[in-house]
Amino acid sequence: MPTISAPGIGSGLDINGIMDKLMKVEQIPLQRLQAKSGDYLAQISAYGKLRSALSTFQDAAAALKSFDGFNAFSAKSGDESVFKVSADNSVALGHYDILVEGLAGAQKLGSAAIADSGTTPIGSAGDQMTIAIGANSFSVDIGGKTLTQIQQAINGATDNVGVSAGIVQEDPSSFHLVVSNDQTGTANAATLSFSDGTGASIADPLGFSVIQPAADAQIKLDNTYTITRPNNNISNAIQGVTIDLQATSATQVSLDISHDSGAIGSSVGKLVDAYNNLRSTLSDLGSGDLSGDGTLRLVANQVRSVLGSGASISVAYQYASQVGINFQKDGSLSFDGGQLSQALEGDLQAVADLFANDDQGLAFRLDSLVGGMLGSNGLIDAREKGLNNRVDNNNNQIDALKRRLGLVEARYRSQFTALDSLLGQMQATSNFMTAQLSNLNNLLPGNRNNNS
Repeated sequence: MPTISAPGIGSGLDINGIMDKLMKVEQIPLQRLQAKSGDYLAQISAYGKLRSALSTFQDAAAALKSFDGFNAFSAKSGDESVFKVSADNSVALGHYDILVEGLAGAQKLGSAAIADSGTTPIGSAGDQMTIAIGANSFSVDIGGKTLTQIQQAINGATDNVGVSAGIVQEDPSSFHLVVSNDQTGTANAATLSFSDGTGASIADPLGFSVIQPAADAQIKLDNTYTITRPNNNISNAIQGVTIDLQATSATQVSLDISHDSGAIGSSVGKLVDAYNNLRSTLSDLGSGDLSGDGTLRLVANQVRSVLGSGASISVAYQYASQVGINFQKDGSLSFDGGQLSQALEGDLQAVADLFANDDQGLAFRLDSLVGGMLGSNGLIDAREKGLNNRVDNNNNQIDALKRRLGLVEARYRSQFTALDSLLGQMQATSNFMTAQLSNLNNLLPGNRNNNS
């Protein structure tokens, strides 16, 4: 029969309860190691938050670390119903007057009226229509075809050079095939020619005529320069400026290019916000998972040192406070956009040098400083690697301790099982001896009569 093991049955001892209490004591070092791993992981997560705040701050600094960040311009149209305008960083400050004399248009050719679009055949078998735009052309078979079939042939041609065909129904018995150019401008006007099955030229069997001529856009700049382009989006008349024509004008409309102080102010404001966010993150981490960590003080002191120091360049502005960036009593930064705008109007290049000078610019130095902190083997990377190594070492200790605890538990259980068996045997022997002694007592003189 199989042996059923039930600890404590033989002795009456609560062996499982005793084992639980003993192992709880033995597991105290394990719990300490597990708690330590939890602390390390919390610190790694905290450094992830610090890395994110530093990265955001670096991005804000990078937007101002080069002079391109200060080449922000705004272009304004005096009448956006006539033209809209935009500018890139290659533009120069200036004022222009523009007269829109004509808009670009795409050519449309319409056929003579055909009685029916789906049944009336056109021309004779073998007739071809050739559509050419400049030096490019393609041909479709029109002999004996209906308007619908010709339309489908034009639109489905794989060598189509840039036209599309549609059918217009003028009245119940009047259909027209309309061929439209896909692009505007006189250079994109199409010409039609027809030939028979032998290749000889024939008269137009569809009776096409121009219903909308191709046209170029034309503007007069400063009442002096006549500029003609094939489309209404003119990007190469004034360097760095794109003019999107909307309508012709009877009078000149102004176009003004100025520095976009709002865009520059937005970039500076983002730098201030990113610093305040970084400072808040440092404070939260210092009172939480990274309490007492000297890395936080080092980061805070180095960043503040750059922002508070001057740019050693011979310009009108050498300190952030001169362009509206000031430290508050609580250590945060404030930003006065109006003061920055005045500085930009007074000397844009000096403001740009304050931030973007390749050696002394505040944003240039901040980007370099934080880049070093975040880079491979930098301050943050070193701390994260150190913590990850501690986690690995601690986990190795945990694994080793778990194996040892397994052996300890097995040893305890073996010992208590043996004790349980021994106590059980002793209890059985005790019971046997008690029974024997009782029997002997009954056999003694004087006890027989009492038992009879």
